[in-house]
Amino acid sequence: MSLNGVEAKEVAQPKSPLAERDAQLDILRRAQEDCLRSRGSVVLVEGPLGSGKTELLRIAAQQAEAVGFRVLRAVCDEDERDLPCGAVAQLVRGIGERSADRAGARLVDGMADAEPRLARVFQQLCATVLNESAHTPLLMSVDDVQHLDEESASWLLQLIRRSASSRVMVVLTGELGRAPQRLRAELRRHAHFRRTSLAPLSPGGVTTVLQRRVDDVTAQRLSTVFHSLTGGNPLLLNAVIDDHEQATAPRNHDLALLSCLHRGGELMRDVARALAVLDSDADPADLARLVRASTADVRDVLEAMSASGLLDEGRLRSTQAVAAVLDEVGPDDLRGLHWRTAELLHDRGAEAALIAAQLVESGSADAPWAQRALREAAELALLEGSAECAARYLELAHDSTDSPQERAAIRARLAEAEWRLKPSSVLRHLAPLTAAASAGRLDRVDHVVLVRQLLWHGKNDEAQQVLRRLRNAEDEHACGQLHDVESWLAYSHPALAHQRQERTPCAQPEVPHSAGDDPWLHSTAVLADVLARGRSHEAVEHAERVLRDVHPTRTAVWSEEATTFALMALLHAERADTAAEWCRRLESGEQRGRPPWKALISGVRAEIAARRGESATAVEHAEAALQHMPPQAWGVAIGLPLSTLVVANTRLGRFDEAARHLARPVSDAVFRSRYGLHYLQARGQYYLATRHGHAALADFLACRDLTRDWGLAQSGLVPWRINAAEAWLLLGNTDEAKRLLYDELAQAGTEQRRSRGTALRLVAATNPPRRRPQLLGEALDLLEQVGDRYEQARVLADLGRAHHELKDNRRARRMFSRAWHLANACGAAALCDELLSAGGQVASATAVSDADDRAALLTESERRVASLAVMGYTNREIAEKLFVTASTVEQHLTRVFRKLGVKRRENLPVDLWGTAVRTA
Repeated sequence: MSLNGVEAKEVAQPKSPLAERDAQLDILRRAQEDCLRSRGSVVLVEGPLGSGKTELLRIAAQQAEAVGFRVLRAVCDEDERDLPCGAVAQLVRGIGERSADRAGARLVDGMADAEPRLARVFQQLCATVLNESAHTPLLMSVDDVQHLDEESASWLLQLIRRSASSRVMVVLTGELGRAPQRLRAELRRHAHFRRTSLAPLSPGGVTTVLQRRVDDVTAQRLSTVFHSLTGGNPLLLNAVIDDHEQATAPRNHDLALLSCLHRGGELMRDVARALAVLDSDADPADLARLVRASTADVRDVLEAMSASGLLDEGRLRSTQAVAAVLDEVGPDDLRGLHWRTAELLHDRGAEAALIAAQLVESGSADAPWAQRALREAAELALLEGSAECAARYLELAHDSTDSPQERAAIRARLAEAEWRLKPSSVLRHLAPLTAAASAGRLDRVDHVVLVRQLLWHGKNDEAQQVLRRLRNAEDEHACGQLHDVESWLAYSHPALAHQRQERTPCAQPEVPHSAGDDPWLHSTAVLADVLARGRSHEAVEHAERVLRDVHPTRTAVWSEEATTFALMALLHAERADTAAEWCRRLESGEQRGRPPWKALISGVRAEIAARRGESATAVEHAEAALQHMPPQAWGVAIGLPLSTLVVANTRLGRFDEAARHLARPVSDAVFRSRYGLHYLQARGQYYLATRHGHAALADFLACRDLTRDWGLAQSGLVPWRINAAEAWLLLGNTDEAKRLLYDELAQAGTEQRRSRGTALRLVAATNPPRRRPQLLGEALDLLEQVGDRYEQARVLADLGRAHHELKDNRRARRMFSRAWHLANACGAAALCDELLSAGGQVASATAVSDADDRAALLTESERRVASLAVMGYTNREIAEKLFVTASTVEQHLTRVFRKLGVKRRENLPVDLWGTAVRTA
């Protein structure tokens, strides 16, 4: 069926350029056939950006050239729309080069000066084209007709009107609705006018395209994703497939997207940039305000972008698309766009966080409304646990205000936000904030926070200056807050608290607190008070209430300290299992925990593990604490993980590793805080283990002097008497050791089982052998109640020695066996070696013959298995040590039981311990 003018206008619009391309090419072929029969044709190919119009035009041109057409091309561009006759010049210059009549080319060259004679020039050009078509059919293609200049449009219309009976075929691509008005109005009147349209690909069409490039399985897997990324836009789709095949960054996608936008015109580029900045489904009126255009024009652009698949529900389709659009914007232009967006959001009453994000990108916040938005957004970010965002907002707010009062307040809040990320980052703020405090530019809450930050970083002199202003305050509410600070100082930095408590008139037991006071500071003060008085058992309920209330992502400035004190209160109350469980909850409940928070929790977990005798676990947690937060960020609190590492490695027999940690430089400020006591105790224990009694005693007596000077003698913060007594015993001074131990027993209440148990173990060492088992048995009961396996092993070892001295060697060997098993479970290598030696000596001296008689009944393999079973190894552990199977071990033990007349391993003669030592 030949297509006449009416029929062409009724051709159904293709739904998919992939499925219908053959039909569209068929329309072009029919137009070519009409043209060859001297019936000039005009075809308009429409469709959204990137839908394949140019590709279809290229294929049509190739087919036309194959049947004898000469193809004349013109590509219109938005930047050349005001260039008179730009498209005409591209079209007819080819004729001037190929035709015998070169008049057309000469006329085009002089066209810029021929405006008075334009009509005559156009007539001559039309005549040139029509004359040429008499010899060779012509295909004249004009791409992106929406950018056609007015003069070229006028000439095309003249040519089309004269080409009805010629062999001239005109193919136009683009948006006719945006072409020059005369062309839009008259083009449809041509007798052989045809119109076809392309559309984005459907999901099925995307799959079909993929199947031409990749295997079917991959095509099915990628189809949905690629359709979501491209909206079915063929240009974008092929670019994404290229990126996939090349396995590179999405550079082809970015170039294709920018190509679409540039061909869409300047307004489309501006709208895309505004959408990228807003990153939301924006109202056309808002976009119009941002790009400084009319709402109607913006709405048209949005419709065109949606039709081309560039938008998905009014937004750019991916973060990659957003990045690609913004990457080509100049820095100054981009900052200006962000500022206009912030203004727009403010005028629309948007959330402060949205406004603040735009202000940060603009790098400016000079307007009062901008300052308010940044500070409000920062407070919300801190409440939600996003300290990074809060710091960015406050940094900009600080840099954008000239008011000294506001700058000081903002800097104080900025320091708090950065503290949550990395405590060492606040160092740059401390000097300006101290100066602001001296000038009276900070409120009392900021004074209190500043004191904590200064003391954390060892700046005690500056902290005293700030404290002086707090002490001089006569406000009743300030007095209540100062009382809480005093209580905290008395436990954490007692040197400062001791100096000022004497002259602080408001340091009373009961002080009123206002609604504006920080409840976390008050909880910290309560816990600090009970810890300083050694009454942790009275605060267990309060400590657990604090831990229930804490939220790791929304911690206030004092909540970290309150949490640490609550856990330490549980630990000092001998609730190690409860404290460990709370640590697990606090860690597991916050998957995006801040490094300082994780570091503090890991540090406490290390201390808990050390108190339970789990030395290897303690090392693991302490090292994790230093990984979460580097040593320089720990400030004076570095004493906590360092002391645990020294003690745990010492118990593990890793003396070189413990010495390495002791060699780490520690500031003098550490020893003016409670952390210095832990460090001195840990170093003293290392000296004890390495037989440096005098050095150990010096450290323990230093702990004594500090606790007395600071008023912490009742706190039990470090058991210096027990440690010093052990040092005196090492040095041979039993009388001094006794005095200290009996003082400790008089100090320790019945609830302090750990201290009593450890003290009783040492008291036993100062008594005759016949009295030791009773004392050591009591000590063992106490230490079993608190779950300290390392100290239990030491008590059992002493029991073994006591029974040996009392000639009860069977019981001695049983005690050594239990002690070795516990020490081995704790990883205490040094204690294990000591026990093996002691147990072997006892067995060799008193029961070698008995053991040998019993062992004579056994084969060598059975003896090895039985000896390890006596030492407490499981069948699997014995199999691993002897490189045999667990079944073999079981068979050996069955024969051993039969030969020795016992029914289970618990009944094996402990005399085999000596055999175990020799085979080991």
